[in-house]
Amino acid sequence: MSLSVQTSDHAVLTSCDQLQIRPSESYAEGVYWADLPAAERTRWMLQQQWEEESKEAAAVWTVFKQDPLEPFVIFWKRYVISGLGIFTAGYVLFSISNIHILFDQAYGPCWQTFTQCSEVWTQTTDYFQVVGIILGQLTVGFLGDWLGRRWGMIQDAVVMLMGTIMLAAATGTTTNGWVIMYAVSQLVFGFGVGGEYPMTGAQAAEKEVPGSKADVLHRGRNVALAFTMQGWGQLANLGVLMVGLLAFNSKGSGPYSHGAAGATYRFSFVCIAILIAWMAYYRTWRMQPVAGSKMKPVKQAGKEAGGEAASFKLLVTHFWHRLIGTSVSWYCNDFLFYGNATFRNSFISILVGPNTSVMTNWLWNLLNVGVALVGYHAAAFSIDWKWWGRKRMQAAGFLACFVLFLVPACLWDSLTGSKTGGKVFQFIYFFSSFWNQFGPNCTTFLVAAEVYPSGVRSRAHGISAAVGKLGALTPTILFNYISDRTKFWVVCWAGLIGCVVTLVFVPDATGER
Repeated sequence: MSLSVQTSDHAVLTSCDQLQIRPSESYAEGVYWADLPAAERTRWMLQQQWEEESKEAAAVWTVFKQDPLEPFVIFWKRYVISGLGIFTAGYVLFSISNIHILFDQAYGPCWQTFTQCSEVWTQTTDYFQVVGIILGQLTVGFLGDWLGRRWGMIQDAVVMLMGTIMLAAATGTTTNGWVIMYAVSQLVFGFGVGGEYPMTGAQAAEKEVPGSKADVLHRGRNVALAFTMQGWGQLANLGVLMVGLLAFNSKGSGPYSHGAAGATYRFSFVCIAILIAWMAYYRTWRMQPVAGSKMKPVKQAGKEAGGEAASFKLLVTHFWHRLIGTSVSWYCNDFLFYGNATFRNSFISILVGPNTSVMTNWLWNLLNVGVALVGYHAAAFSIDWKWWGRKRMQAAGFLACFVLFLVPACLWDSLTGSKTGGKVFQFIYFFSSFWNQFGPNCTTFLVAAEVYPSGVRSRAHGISAAVGKLGALTPTILFNYISDRTKFWVVCWAGLIGCVVTLVFVPDATGER
């Protein structure tokens, strides 16, 4: 009798394996990996990770032996091309604060004393792009589930191209008129950038066949490597601005003429406009709809279930707790991330003095971007490890940022009043950049793309990202009215709140179908 029961159990397990009810990447001899004893679970996770990485290394070596350039071509097509929209977003979005440094010194009466320009319109240039991003995320997030990923990405590229041309050509009959056109151009570009978040996230998450072993084990890396292009965009922007300033001003130190400042910032936008024009061409005539065949049955099922209204009702009634998790955690991340970027110039002035040259400021920013890039790639290559995963990475990143921003708030006088304290302050600031990338800035983009079904994915991602950008808008406006120390007191709590929300509301989709 016992033998027959064992034989029956074995047959059931074999049948389950064949039907992929108990896939090998999640089950060990019929037992779900998370239910294994601690020692056995750790051994199983490390063994799976080693086998998969060995298999990938062997595949890369085989391709390399046939053609040494082919691995780089594959990487380019798979990750760089899909992340070009995020690259341009990083380039232009963070160029605003970089260019602001130049405008402060070249157009003092307009950007510092406000005798030639409206103070309100000048401050608007800091956040109008964020407003456009919010509008784009909501609009394109809904259209992406209706029209498809490909058409949404084409629309993004066309609008971004229009916005970049407007930025490069912005002018006015007065200096204040030019500032107004500069702000409006940012609003237009921001709308295009806003659509990139739900489109890139959804498309990258759908690269592999849903439920396949490659999808389960590498979905996080696919999304995260596309998102690392944001950091490379920031790096490229600083490089182009430095080259432009040296070319048009003959030296990095001031004074800076109106002509040199104008030529430098317009040159930076012309360069990225060329890339965006190529991206629009590629998406229109060369890009194949990665998720097109998979979305057709989803759309049909949505129509049969009641259409768009029913899908939205499903999102807010069945997935409301996930929507809280992905939206609020993204808000907290952007509060940290853009808050960090907003008071970056104040931080640099504390370290090297208030009257530093534009080039010195940009070099310090370059170092900060370099540290952030290490965090971006560390996150991309570890985010699929079951023993680490999305949820732990996000919670740990939030907690680290909370502590790292709380320390300067508590010890402000000690950190800013001595040379040794300044070095500690410098380490804290750059280390926070690493943990922000090796944490919520990477995971919030990914989690919002994978914890929802395909029929509402880009919509949910768009809503989450739009709420996130409210987190970017808040410090951009608020920090104009509070002191540097108070900024740290305000921003640190976003880390603690984000950590709690992550632990309570965000599901861990690492290694799940």
